[in-house]
Amino acid sequence: MLPTKEELIEYLSNKMTNQDIAKIYGITFQKIIQLIKKHGLNPNELRKVNKYTVYLHLLNDEIVYVGSGVWYRCRRYTNRRNSEHKQLMKDGKIEYKFVGEFDREEDARSYEKELIKKYKKLGQAKFNKI
Repeated sequence: MLPTKEELIEYLSNKMTNQDIAKIYGITFQKIIQLIKKHGLNPNELRKVNKYTVYLHLLNDEIVYVGSGVWYRCRRYTNRRNSEHKQLMKDGKIEYKFVGEFDREEDARSYEKELIKKYKKLGQAKFNKI
């Protein structure tokens, strides 16, 4: 089964990658690209790639990291400094959640810092440095 146009719109609006969507349906990411083109969708517009995001990494429903950056950064593990965090991401054990979207990088960074302080006080965000 293939995703419908409405499902593609939802996935892309949730900033999922073509690879993430393809995994759900057991197909190649190239097939997802073909479907996006067939339906006349603009993935960059739907993902709001020109915005800066703030996101959370969760492990067993606990917030272990707060980050910010462009839309796809929350999934990248190659740039993680903490080896445990990196391995958990590689193993697919980290879930992510977007909690903010900003026009200016400075605003995203400011909100990220607020959240780090908040979650550190709660004994969470263990992979963030203060």
